Amino acid sequence: MDEYKNIITTIGGDNKLSRCTDAEGRIFKRTELINSWKVSYNERVSRSTEEKGLRIPQFGALSAIRAHWATSNSPATIVLPTGTGKSETMYATIISERIPTTLIIVPSNLLREQIFEGASHFGILPKLKMISDDVIYPTTFLYKSKVSDEEEAILIETLKESNITVSTPGMIKKMPSSVIDTLIEEVDVVIFDEAHHLAAPDWRTVRERFSDKKILQFTATPYRNDGKKVDGRIIFDYGLALAQKAGYFKPIDFYPIQEFDEQKSDKEIAKTAIKQLEKDIVEYEHVLLARASTRKRADELYEKIYSQYDVYNPVVIHGGIPLKKRNKSLQQVKDGKSKIVVCVDMFGEGIDIPTLKIAAIHDKYKSLPITLQFIGRFARTSGNKLGNAKLITNVAMDDLKEAIEDLYHQDADWNELLNIHSNQAINKEVEHGEFIDKFEKGHAKEIDLSQLKMKVSTRMFKHPSKSIFVNGWKQVLNPDRTTSLINEEDYVHIFIEEIETNVGWSDQKDIVQYDYDFFVLFFDNDKGIVHINETDTAKGNRLVESIFPEAFAIKGDSIYRSLDGINRLMLGTLGLKQKPSGRISFRMFAGADIKSGISEAVASGSTKSNLFGYGYRGGERISIGCSYRGKVWMRWVEKVKFWTDWCQKIGEKVLDDTIDTNDILNNSLALEVIKEFPEGVPYKILLPESIEVSNSTTKQLYISKEEKSFPLFQTDLKNPDIVNGNLRFDFLINERKFTFEQIIDDTSYNFKQIEGEELVLKSGNGTVKLTDYLYENSPEISFIQDDGTIIVVQENLKTVILPKSDTALPQNSLIPIDWNKFDVDIKSESQGRGRKADSIQYATIHNIVDQKSDIIFDDDGAGEIADVVTVKIDSENEKVVFHLYHCKYSGGELPGSRVGDLYEVCGQTEKSIMWNDNVLQIVQRMIERENMRKKNYNETRFEKGDLRTLHTLRKMVKSGFETEFEISIVQPGVSILKITDSMKQIILATDSYLKDTYGIPLTCYFSE
Repeated sequence: MDEYKNIITTIGGDNKLSRCTDAEGRIFKRTELINSWKVSYNERVSRSTEEKGLRIPQFGALSAIRAHWATSNSPATIVLPTGTGKSETMYATIISERIPTTLIIVPSNLLREQIFEGASHFGILPKLKMISDDVIYPTTFLYKSKVSDEEEAILIETLKESNITVSTPGMIKKMPSSVIDTLIEEVDVVIFDEAHHLAAPDWRTVRERFSDKKILQFTATPYRNDGKKVDGRIIFDYGLALAQKAGYFKPIDFYPIQEFDEQKSDKEIAKTAIKQLEKDIVEYEHVLLARASTRKRADELYEKIYSQYDVYNPVVIHGGIPLKKRNKSLQQVKDGKSKIVVCVDMFGEGIDIPTLKIAAIHDKYKSLPITLQFIGRFARTSGNKLGNAKLITNVAMDDLKEAIEDLYHQDADWNELLNIHSNQAINKEVEHGEFIDKFEKGHAKEIDLSQLKMKVSTRMFKHPSKSIFVNGWKQVLNPDRTTSLINEEDYVHIFIEEIETNVGWSDQKDIVQYDYDFFVLFFDNDKGIVHINETDTAKGNRLVESIFPEAFAIKGDSIYRSLDGINRLMLGTLGLKQKPSGRISFRMFAGADIKSGISEAVASGSTKSNLFGYGYRGGERISIGCSYRGKVWMRWVEKVKFWTDWCQKIGEKVLDDTIDTNDILNNSLALEVIKEFPEGVPYKILLPESIEVSNSTTKQLYISKEEKSFPLFQTDLKNPDIVNGNLRFDFLINERKFTFEQIIDDTSYNFKQIEGEELVLKSGNGTVKLTDYLYENSPEISFIQDDGTIIVVQENLKTVILPKSDTALPQNSLIPIDWNKFDVDIKSESQGRGRKADSIQYATIHNIVDQKSDIIFDDDGAGEIADVVTVKIDSENEKVVFHLYHCKYSGGELPGSRVGDLYEVCGQTEKSIMWNDNVLQIVQRMIERENMRKKNYNETRFEKGDLRTLHTLRKMVKSGFETEFEISIVQPGVSILKITDSMKQIILATDSYLKDTYGIPLTCYFSE
């Protein structure tokens, strides 16, 4: 090489060309360069610490590229984690395969300069003794700036001469047509570095222009920035766990912080990060990097937090700082003089500072691939004076939590890489972790059991013996293609069998498709029941027979015992088997026909074939299906530990011979077609739940005369009543009334508006009459009859709910209040914006609600959740309790026995249970209503707390805090001593509704 030398020249603007010349300055021809590569390249592989050469992952990737090109020219993806040597793999590919012309596409200017510098002398391959002194280095062109029209010809000649061109997608896209045509004609191979960027428009455009060329895509993750897989077959995937095992990565100590207050988050992250730095610098030369999303954020973090730690000489680096100062700060970091650096994205792709070992992520990266790459740089091993990397971030922040979760979902190797240091583990997660740890190791390491999810269903077999043949599965499944995961302590067996089948659309034998069969068996030893969940029933039966040879299937009527204890069970479908004249027939009942099906099943003793329904059990809304063949299922997808717990509960029901399945059918609910509205008082009306809880402004009621629109959640649906056989009700908008009627006839139902300007619903760019909208989204109306029977009507269908005969009025929940003591006018309900001191609502806020609540919220008005909403936050036990207070004024001057004082407030109370399943929406509704009050009146709804508290609460709910609801009626017009039977019936109906559905306690604040 002594007689050769590299000369760098400028080709218009900032473009650079690196040429190798001989001692006289002669430029070599392309054939001379390629021939020199042929004789000078000597492949070496580092199989031990004593050997110099390519690392195993580099050699593996290079071999995979050669194998791929031997049979195909299609795009290929190589997955190599950051730090395993992607660049050298590219250079080794170019020289060993003697590629005449290569285009390397990179995402940033920093990486563009770095790759240009490396490619011009093949990186560290010469140091690895893989290139002899006879090599002629490639003519390498760095294209980073436009050229003038006069220089286009020079640029074209340069591209024709170059062996390697390095640029970014944006620059390639902007090339003059004559220039890019030349590049397309000349190039043999296109390499996309950091290929997870391929979702970006410029990257896609460039890739399409070179679609006829050989394309290699290098990335640290096979996922693009939009979460989709990188296009192109993955020909080599060197996982993070392999990299760690080989010593290229050290484990990452992960310190998750759970701080829901955004104003405290940055300080908590910094506090933990500095603590780790203090520990590390005693032994290591570690540097702390604080990552921000913008220049402004970086400056704020530096000025308000990190600058105070001047003993570590903190610096801030980003593109808004003068280049000279930036380079000086960067050098201080590299030299170890600055131990803290605050930055934006400069320390992502392309930067190599081995001492960066502590990452304080204040703002997450835009995507999983960049997050992986960022964290991966901290885990690289580069010398003995470096310890484990540390990752500190606030997982309570929504986006950061999702980013960390994605690490697990898309790349299970992170379970091996991340050592989680946290005292905030949730009990359920700890239990699941302990359950997973009981599985035999081996295959369990290759498959992340914590990510396995399954449709919740079981078929049951009674197993009278304790004999289990654990290896019996090998008689049914192919041992060479099956992964077995065994937890002997909990008697759980998981099998995943790879299945190869021919495709249905071709007879060609070498075109096959691969799938997996999945089996989970659980032996409930206490009850002697084997449960199985499988994708292939026939194999499942043989598996049970081979592992539990004495087991026999549980079938027939006992399966329906699993429905016991479901409150308000509403059947959706019911199948019956009958045997008239010796021939088996089958009838299916659904919708409004269910009622006759139930009657037939109970009266005739027909065999129940299958049924599906939904209701409430254990304070949760559930769906459940059963088949006489022995299967029970729910419309849920859950983890294995949930499934085994569920199986135990189902098995207990099925074995309980005291449960009469006919009683279950008799007490279930069903729809019936009606031709007129039922008897009774309509006391509750509400739109479908999805509409009631929505905080969207896309659907609005429009008043054309005023040219004003009102979101549905700012309106009220009230005052249901039967007038001349029709149901009359009002939409209330800003205290204005728009009256509607629902008519039911012999065959159908319809709506009409009878008072107020015609209302229309605006949705997007379209409008529809509100009457037409109500036809498609009919309100639900509840009627109460004298004996306590509740009849729920929607459209022209009714459901009858009979009162419970053994239920008494809960006296301990009826709380007498001396309202005179609070100077309350019992006919005055709302405190209003003026906070009337003699109102029921004011007295409730100041004398009834728990003053230790974190939030006390005046929610009175159209679209309210309740008149008063309180929230109590228990951070230590990760629990939030909402209490909804529904206030109503008295119908008389004195407390008495007026049943009319209860109808509306009981209806509002029942309606509000919908928030139990929509906790995030209730928090958002409170935020929206506070913002509206501020905007319209510059006043607040908060009696205690503020918007910041609500935003913190939202993060807590999203992070998994347990939530509870309590609901109270406040009606001074009711005298406890004078409550009549009719009043008892409606209070009982409301109490039962709250308890049967979500187990919510009802308290009533009445007068003595």
